[in-house]
Amino acid sequence: MSETTTRNRNNHSTGYISAVVALIGGWIVISAFVYSPPAANFWNDIIVGAAIGIIAGYNALRADDVEGINTGAASLVALLGLWMVIAPFIFEVFSDGAFWSDVVSGLLVAALAGYNAYQSRTTERRTRTAEPETR
Repeated sequence: MSETTTRNRNNHSTGYISAVVALIGGWIVISAFVYSPPAANFWNDIIVGAAIGIIAGYNALRADDVEGINTGAASLVALLGLWMVIAPFIFEVFSDGAFWSDVVSGLLVAALAGYNAYQSRTTERRTRTAEPETR
């Protein structure tokens, strides 16, 4: 198997993983309405869930590009996932559904986005050359 084929397969798999992470971000937003957590956690779920969904969705769309996914964006999503794990403890969420939804969703986001960030480090990037333009 050629190196290019392996690289393209990694780009496609990271794209699918980013799409799953974006769906989990959507679930975090929806869970705020399903479980009705306290006000601070409600807005946390809306804002952080939307950010995860948008950034991971961006990476999912970008995965087919020659450059692959954005390592910084994947790393940010992983950090937001970790935030979702600790947020129920900070906001003192006592309802079981809201608590476990945030913790499990956060763990999934952190693991999948962390994997994407790790994989994206090895993606070949396009570089600009210093050659003059021909007219």
